[in-house]
Amino acid sequence: MKFGFYSCMTGMPWGGSEILWLRTAKMFRHAGHDVSVNYKWWPSQAQPLTDLEQLGGKVCLRDQPTKARWKQMFTGKQVDQGVRWLQDERPDAVLFTLGFHPDRFELADECVRLGIPYGINVQCASDTFFIHGNAVDDYRRWYQNAKRVFFVSEENQHKVQNNIALNLDNSCVIANPFKVPYDSNPDWPDEKAGLSLAVVGRIHFQSKGQDLIVDVMKQDKWKQRNLNIRFYGQDQGNARQLKELIKLYDLKDQMTFGGYVPDVRQVWEQHHGLLLPSRYEGAPLVVIEAMLCNRFAVSTDIGRNRELIDDNYSGFIADAPTVALLDDAMERAWQQRDQWQEIGKLAGQHIRERYPEDPIAEFMNHIQSLAS
Repeated sequence: MKFGFYSCMTGMPWGGSEILWLRTAKMFRHAGHDVSVNYKWWPSQAQPLTDLEQLGGKVCLRDQPTKARWKQMFTGKQVDQGVRWLQDERPDAVLFTLGFHPDRFELADECVRLGIPYGINVQCASDTFFIHGNAVDDYRRWYQNAKRVFFVSEENQHKVQNNIALNLDNSCVIANPFKVPYDSNPDWPDEKAGLSLAVVGRIHFQSKGQDLIVDVMKQDKWKQRNLNIRFYGQDQGNARQLKELIKLYDLKDQMTFGGYVPDVRQVWEQHHGLLLPSRYEGAPLVVIEAMLCNRFAVSTDIGRNRELIDDNYSGFIADAPTVALLDDAMERAWQQRDQWQEIGKLAGQHIRERYPEDPIAEFMNHIQSLAS
């Protein structure tokens, strides 16, 4: 069979929203199926796409500034590259991957015209952006005509349904792959030097909310506690502000930076828990990976967190991304600090009861069912 994958990623050459479809595409190639990918052109192609090509997958880049394309644009005879891709490839099924719920995917209409079944994977939805009423009919049509809509959390599903004022009976919740062994069990870090929480994720206030942590930790009660907060992740626009806020409020002894760590297990060898004050998420893998490493999370009620964490038992949830509610969740965690290791073990038990060991195998079955 031939499977088509259309990525709506346009803001950067590669991102976390691409991992699920990429690994699924690779497994289809290993199983002998044909794979064709439609991806936005960038001056330097992302290495994962090159890896897929080396496995025999086909990568078709759209919006590439070739001479022919410039001529088409100048003469007004531009041919939609997505339509041409579908007409040339004729896959048995197509998966559209949306990194963010407002992403548009007009090519769904061409799938309907050509009789090609398609699915939609929404990797992240936020209540800080709403689809304009003028576009609602388009989104409703695209979602209703899909054979299956795959969300990564019930919370995201609810947000999208509210955005288009429509219940999606053709939807389900699926799992993303993670980067630690399913049976991870790193040693519990020494507590003699104090307790520590890791903040793992790109430094981006709008989505990850690291600024909220500063506003909590600048309070006198937290300054007097032996708690270290360490930030891991690449700068996505707010590292300067974060560093200067830490300096402004004299928090440099409690709040430090660990840089980018390729193997997240190294993080959990050094920290007792995760702190994640996100303003929006899909299904944050850092929560899943921390729990698989028998570490608890203090997190906001965003994405899949509430589905995976039992508040006050296997972790601590702030009902919304505000300073007061984050402070409350952190305070509840601090009052149980002598039980952190036991809470972490319970987190590890819960995640293995609620999250599959092989998300890719499950998703492959979903994609194959699109063509049946």
